[in-house]
Amino acid sequence: MNKLINSLFEKDLVIKIVSILTAILIWFVVLDSENPFEERTIAVPLTSNVDVLYSNNFQIVGTQLPASVDVKIKGRREKIASVTANDFIVSIDLSEVTASGRKNISIDPPEYLGEQDIIILGINPTSVSLNFERVVGKQYPVEVEFTGSLPAGYELINLRVEPSNVILEEKESSISKVSKVVALVNLDEADGQKEIVMRGMVLDNEGEILRQFEGKVPIIVSFNLAKNVPVYAATKGNPMDDYYLKEIKYSLPSVRVLGSKSVLEGIKSANAEIIDITDKAETFVTPLVINLPKGATLLAEDAERLTAELVIEKYITRNINISPGNVSIFHGDTEGNMSFRVTNDIIPITVKGKSADVNALKPGDIKLSVNVTDLLPGEHEVPLTVRVPGNITLIGEYSVNITVTPPDDNSDIGG
Repeated sequence: MNKLINSLFEKDLVIKIVSILTAILIWFVVLDSENPFEERTIAVPLTSNVDVLYSNNFQIVGTQLPASVDVKIKGRREKIASVTANDFIVSIDLSEVTASGRKNISIDPPEYLGEQDIIILGINPTSVSLNFERVVGKQYPVEVEFTGSLPAGYELINLRVEPSNVILEEKESSISKVSKVVALVNLDEADGQKEIVMRGMVLDNEGEILRQFEGKVPIIVSFNLAKNVPVYAATKGNPMDDYYLKEIKYSLPSVRVLGSKSVLEGIKSANAEIIDITDKAETFVTPLVINLPKGATLLAEDAERLTAELVIEKYITRNINISPGNVSIFHGDTEGNMSFRVTNDIIPITVKGKSADVNALKPGDIKLSVNVTDLLPGEHEVPLTVRVPGNITLIGEYSVNITVTPPDDNSDIGG
């Protein structure tokens, strides 16, 4: 009896298991026909830690990261239909870049964030080949170069460039081409006090502009327009007796006057306030105060250094001996009835004047003459007329001895 019951029970269990398996098989058959397994490719944005390149002074050059990666998945139609790109994170790690050059970087396997039962079959591409170049910084002085020209006697002073040095940061290949950084100033437009905001030019060894730096170097150039003009000082009064103003020596022969072109054009010299030399008996030095029209100023550096040395010297005297043969006789006897002769051995003449003039004076520069009108035979002392050059002063009055001889006496003397 027990055997019969057990046999029936065992047969019933087998039937149950077979039935269940048959049901499952039928369910899968129905499922495969209504909701089959399918494959799908989704374009997923590629994320990267590209900032780590910048912090490590690298750039990607000539190539670029793909914007997205194709992720291939598999699953039931209903499941994969609801999967979107937002359900994945696909990233690439650039922190391993440590040198310039081309490098193959693997893309990390995708991370699925969704809730559907899917299978990730793979991604495309699995890696990318990228070219990296180090970014370097190098300091360059800013050089000012000019176009055009200034009028004769004009110059730019107080020339300043801000900043005076700039640091260029670029790829090594670009930095290696840099020759200099230039601020270009047009002299034809220079006028007065000016501040120019400009963009510096980065040039290569051939003087060509490197366009990758264009607009990246802000510069301020400032300057003053100046004109060089001679210094002039007038005097008033007279030195002490027997003294004279020999010359004025300026510490600076010319000074720089600042102003606009329109103002500077009318300035021909830097005229100082009048210097009083009344009763001066020795050389002295005085600072000069320059009078300038409105809108013009004297460069402070020149104003501090500008002085005048007024050289005061004493007149000198000199005795010059002149031969009596140099005396001209006027109004003598034109008919030959009388002869006239200066009997002095020498005629000493005393003159006074500036040392240079007196020392340069020659006896021939002094003209002597006498008037013998109405002189009778005999010995006479006659006033001597002395004429000296205009820059010389004659000291004293002079006379000479004249012998007047009748014709008979002349013949006797001649015999």
